[in-house]
Amino acid sequence: MNSKKMHLPLAVVVFFCLASIGFSEEVVKWPNLRKLDEVAEKCEALSEIKDIKALRNIATTAKLASEAVEKDKIPANAKDPHKIKTLQSDLKSLTDLLDHPATQDGEEVMDLLAGIHPIVEQLMEAAGMPHVHEAKPQQNHGDANKIISR
Repeated sequence: MNSKKMHLPLAVVVFFCLASIGFSEEVVKWPNLRKLDEVAEKCEALSEIKDIKALRNIATTAKLASEAVEKDKIPANAKDPHKIKTLQSDLKSLTDLLDHPATQDGEEVMDLLAGIHPIVEQLMEAAGMPHVHEAKPQQNHGDANKIISR
């Protein structure tokens, strides 16, 4: 058999072997987790400057975004589904404590909301998603509305 004719079938075999071991992995998509990441980043920033009023204002949004992720089905191509399930449970436990942010102790609200972002980071890692935040210009820390709207 001609050696040129052997190269094509060999190339096809190599391609399929590489594809089967993840050569062409599909990116994990989890829109609700991306949304929660954005909200959680804002919560973390507000917690750092101890803006309790702004945290109370964003608490419902954070809780709803967290609940969406808690209820989501784990993406089929997630890297570590078992860890994701555990982290979803951790997220639920945390946000269940955020029952009345308008009247809860301010420090408690701050601590609870600040705790969301670390869980989100771990969820993204377990899912196999990149966790990158765009660099944003420095905000005037005295103006919580600027932080919330970014």
